[in-house]
Amino acid sequence: MASRWTQAATILPPTIKVCGRRLLPFCLRHRVALEAINSPVLNINASVGATDIINAVRILSTHDMAEARKPLGFIDGFYYRSMQLSRKKLQREANKLLTYFTEQSLWPRFWEESKNPRDRGIDWPLIVVANLTRNGCSLNEAWTMPEAEAVWMHIANLAQDGADVKIVTETEWLAMENEKRELEEEQRNLKQTPQRSN
Repeated sequence: MASRWTQAATILPPTIKVCGRRLLPFCLRHRVALEAINSPVLNINASVGATDIINAVRILSTHDMAEARKPLGFIDGFYYRSMQLSRKKLQREANKLLTYFTEQSLWPRFWEESKNPRDRGIDWPLIVVANLTRNGCSLNEAWTMPEAEAVWMHIANLAQDGADVKIVTETEWLAMENEKRELEEEQRNLKQTPQRSN
């Protein structure tokens, strides 16, 4: 099985179309644009409506934010009305968007630190972009490369600069997942075992 880094570095442009638009690989520019409009699509547990989906796919299908701000075209309007009229169509487009995000969620997994990092007052996407440009990427590359790849490169740059970065390896992750499954199975078995009364 390929490592998360290898998968992140070889992300192909998604073939998925949502609301008639072919989406680009998710990048930091997309994240910042979605955060700017408080889009619920970045929260896996949030409910989304037709407007949220249309706004998201307009952003995710381009790197040109002026393009994403243009008035709705005919196709956008068609999908918007379809999703407003049919809960099934809304769910289908929302599921495609969820698949898009899930397939690209290849960030490194970090060991949790007991202390909170100091807040520098700078959003983390800007820190990643600044680190990448300082280490040779163009500004456009830093903003538009797949987000998971950008984060991996940022972490590698930090490690090269001497930062103590603790990444969970694939072997460690699989071992933790197996242990978690065994504990859940053990707890289910305990609940199913009838208790003897004294």
